[in-house]
Amino acid sequence: MAYIEMTEKTGKGLSNPWTFDNADEHMFSLDKQNRIEYSELLELAMGSPLAGKCYWCGSNKRRYKIGSLCGGPPIWNPEGNMVAIPVWNRTLFKGTIQQLVVIDVIKCEWTLYKRSFRVLDLRSFQNEIISGYDSPIYDTTSLHFDINREEIEIRKKI
Repeated sequence: MAYIEMTEKTGKGLSNPWTFDNADEHMFSLDKQNRIEYSELLELAMGSPLAGKCYWCGSNKRRYKIGSLCGGPPIWNPEGNMVAIPVWNRTLFKGTIQQLVVIDVIKCEWTLYKRSFRVLDLRSFQNEIISGYDSPIYDTTSLHFDINREEIEIRKKI
């Protein structure tokens, strides 16, 4: 039943937090110069979305680790210079939460935003606004995330 609901909301055949692959077109920037690659994907719990190690493979042929517990699929902006990736963080009081990381491939910057989510399903990244759904199967809310207005938790050079 949950799979049917997910398909209805995200569209037939599209990647989602439960099914994505390194060969999916979402993994590559539009110019194909940069890509996101996952390894050791697993379910955090039975029936939960996939998570694993995540890397940015740059146009310089170098591979940069983004995190050890990242969700997917990522979403690139049309210019191919920024990518948004859901990351899982285990907290003492809230349990396991999801946050957003944005990688700026020009500045070689990794930015973690403070706002937390249940399960992110990213659909577009245009004009520095990320859109999609939070919790796409149960109690769905629309996501409108302006990276210029959201509070930053950590920003660092890669």
